[in-house]
Formats: sequence, C-alpha cells, structure tokens
Amino acid sequence: MAEERIIVTSALPYAYSVPHIGNFVGSVLPADIYFKHLMMEGKDAIFICGSDQHGTPIELMAIKKGIEPEALADGMHHKIKGLFGKFGCTFTHYGKTHSEANRATVYEIFRELQRKGHITETESMLAYCNTDRRFLVDRLVEGTCPYCGGKKARGDQCDDCGRLLESSQIIEPHCTLCGGTDIEFRKVKNLALDLPGLQQKVEDYIKSASGNGWSKNAVHKSLSYIEEGLKARDITRRLKWGFPVAEEGYGDSVFYVWFDALIGYIGITREWDGSRWEEYWKKSGVKLIQFMGKDNLEFHTLVWPATLIGADSGFILPHTIYVLEYLTSRSIKFSKSRGVGLNMENALEIMPSDYWRFALAHLMPETADSEFSVEALVEVVNNIMNDKIGNFVHRVLTIARAHRELLQSEITIEEREMEEMKRILHGYRDNFDKIRMREALHSVVELADMGNALISARAPWVTAKEAAGNSKKEEEFSKTMGTLLGIARWVGILIWPFAPDSGREISRHFGMASDPKISDLYEKGVVDWGVELKPVFSKMADKEREALGAFSR
Repeated sequence: MAEERIIVTSALPYAYSVPHIGNFVGSVLPADIYFKHLMMEGKDAIFICGSDQHGTPIELMAIKKGIEPEALADGMHHKIKGLFGKFGCTFTHYGKTHSEANRATVYEIFRELQRKGHITETESMLAYCNTDRRFLVDRLVEGTCPYCGGKKARGDQCDDCGRLLESSQIIEPHCTLCGGTDIEFRKVKNLALDLPGLQQKVEDYIKSASGNGWSKNAVHKSLSYIEEGLKARDITRRLKWGFPVAEEGYGDSVFYVWFDALIGYIGITREWDGSRWEEYWKKSGVKLIQFMGKDNLEFHTLVWPATLIGADSGFILPHTIYVLEYLTSRSIKFSKSRGVGLNMENALEIMPSDYWRFALAHLMPETADSEFSVEALVEVVNNIMNDKIGNFVHRVLTIARAHRELLQSEITIEEREMEEMKRILHGYRDNFDKIRMREALHSVVELADMGNALISARAPWVTAKEAAGNSKKEEEFSKTMGTLLGIARWVGILIWPFAPDSGREISRHFGMASDPKISDLYEKGVVDWGVELKPVFSKMADKEREALGAFSR
C-alpha cells in the first residue's frame, strides 16, 4: 500500500505589506512547524504557500505610486518570500496567485462551475462615490458593521468580527479615497457562486470531515452560518487588476480576489511542478491540512469547499481545517493595512528569528485569543529559552568537555531515564498528531526540565573530582553524563521545528550535519568535540526591550 501524501497550506499572505507577527503566528508559523515535524517523521508531504496578489488595495496603491499593480505585487512578493526565508520557513514552493498556472486553474474551475449550473448572476447595490466618480468595491468603502457594531467594517469584511459583508450593509459608509460621505448605491450585476444550491453538500462535508482534527471554532462557526442560510457569493468585481472575466457583459470586471486566491493553493502547486501537481490534488488518500486565522474561516470552510464540490473536477477536499484565534496586544502595536507597527521585518532587527518562532509558538492562540506583551516575551526568552533550555545544554557540554577523558565514545542513556524520555516523546508526537503545536513545545521544555533536575540531583562536577583513581566514581560520572548528553541531543532534535537554527546548532555538537529525523533519536550519538561551544540562547537585554518600546501603543 502506497504511503499517504499530505499537502500543508497556510492562508496566503496578502502582497500589500509586510505581515505583522500576529499574521505570522496565525497561519504560516504553525503550518511551517507542523510541516517540519512531518519531515522529521519522514512523511511524503509538501508545504504550499504564496502571495495573494490581486484585489483593491494593491490596485489603489499602484495608482498612488504611479506604477503597474503587477510590479507592486511582485516586488512585495519577493520581499515577503525573503522574510519567510529569514524566519526559517521550509516551503516546498512559495508561489504567487498572479501566475499563468493559477490563471489556467481559475478558468478551468470557473468553466466547470458554470457548466454544472453553480454560477448565477446577481444584482446588488454597489457604493458609488460622487466625488471621485467611481465605484467603491471592497476596501474603498468603510463604516460600521451591522453585526457587531465595529468601526472597521469594509465593503467585503468586518475586521472586528470577521463576518463577510456587502458594501450596502455598512452603516454610515464613507469613501476611503477622499474620506467623503457623498455616496450613493447603484445597481450592478455580478457573477456569483450559488452557495444556496450547494449548501446541503457543504454541510454534509463539514459534518463528515470535522472529526479529522478540525479546530472547534472552524466547525461551530461554519455550521452556525449554514443554519442562518448561505447566500450567493459574488466572484467578480469591477476592477482592472486581476484575471479578466471573459463573459459578455463583464468586460469591465475581474475575478474577485478571494475566488482566485483560494484556487491559488492548487495553482501554486501547479506552478511548483506542472507534471506532478495532480498526484497531490487529484489522488485518493491525500490529506489536505490547512492553517489560517479566524478572519479567514468563512472563505475556507464554506466558499472553498463549495467551489471544489461544485466544480466536481476530482480535486480533494480539505481533510483538516485548523483555524487559530488572534494574537492580541494591549501594549504593542501590530502593523496592518491601516497603520504601522511590529511586523516581521522590524522584529528581525530586534532579535534573531528563532527567538520569535519559539516565543510565538509558546504563545500560539490555538484555542483562544492569546495576549502578547513585552513582559510575556521576556518571560519566554529569559526564563524558558535561556534558563531552562539554553543553560542546560551549555552546562552539559561544558562539563563533558572539561572531563572528556572520563567519558565513553558513544552516548549511552540509562534505562530508567530512557523510559521517561520515551514518555515525553510519546506526548510530543501525540500532540503533533492532534495539531497541538504549543503542547508539543511544552514537551521539549519538559525534557529540558528533566535534564535540569537530573544535573542538580547528581552534581556530576562533584563526581568528576572524586573520580581520580576511583573506578566506581568514574563509572558513575560516565553514566550520568551519558544520560545528560543524550537528553541534550534529544532537545536539539525535538526543538528543530520550533527553533531550526538552534536545533541545528545543538545537533552539530553530536555529529549531525543534516536536518534531524525522529529516527535519529534512537541512534547511538557521539560528541563532536571540534564544534565551537557557544551559548544556545541569550537573555533579552535592555536594548531589545527599548527597541520593542518603539512599537508601544
């Protein structure tokens, strides 16, 4: 029987600005951590992501800058891709939605939806600014949300509650171009996905698939939307930037950015390998596991499955949809399209990527909103990364180097401690299987705690002094250090998905030149005495705290 294949995706970052760290922890980081673990387990898996390049903000920014939207979108795409590389992300392919591969896929799926009767024509009232003399689609109109009362409602979605909106629903709308309120609503036609006609199939799919590790919010919120009754969702917009709609009467329209962005998961895979993409997207037994923030929930749990079900072209449906909550902050400002703040680029100017990856994973909002603050960051970096993990590994290697003549060439772990390590490993792997990365990281910390307790209880530096001419003490020291070196080696392997640079650096001390595998845990380790010993982590200094202060509210 062939081994199952896995596709891992995260919500596609929008190529308008550098993602802030809340964006990063809400989609790409958990997907990357999970994919790295699959690599460690030797799974046949690919990690597909890329830049979402169409939509109103990019078109408007390009107009303001006096450049073509494609040039703007491609420039930001390369910048974001480079930042993800600096953050240690291991994409199989990081592509973009404005590609020939995605264009072909969008048209193919659209034609199938149309042929099978799932595309309808709708009429809606679209905001028109009399001052600017143009239609206001999506982010060109803002106001108050009719559902939650939030003041950040746009013509496509409310930033506060995540609900999808039409511009005609917004209370007290204003134009984001001129800031004026001289707005009228005019009747326009659009092509739409017939969600009401597909609702029952989507509901059946959600109920059957939700046991595959779906996050609770993905299930409950999606079913609540279905209970309210789905409405036809427009897939065209009156813009110039995007894939043109080759239909009579729609010469001034393009496909709605979310229509081609969702299909982009397939298109980007096709861009990666034009001969193999169908092996992943059109073969039974392939698991599609998708990560996103809760603001992307409705598109991925309702619109995306409806698109695939309606097209009925043999594409697999998502196996697991994992929706994270928000990383919030009352003290640090995150950057959004509305302003500036702590984004991925300036985060790297403060601390190396491993510090951010580890700390954000430790604060990951898997089941509820999680609060980010300077104090929380200091707690994780200083007390967990440095004191518990870094100091443990450094102490063990320092003691071993000082008394290497007393050690065996191969690392041997004592039986009782090995059983405890296996228990911790079982929890680590079980948490990954259940997509609980934060809990899996806790297992790494637990392993370091075990090592710290052992080093304090046994005081090997004392035993080493007593070992001169005492074979019993020499054997005791050798056994203790064998176990401690074994724990340090395991820490280096298991921390790799969370802090890849640090994991590799620790593993180098044990003769490991390539990225670690779970199977490496059970091989006989040796210490490479030629590797320079440096601290694994350092505490946050005043300068880092002061740098973060520049982004305080």
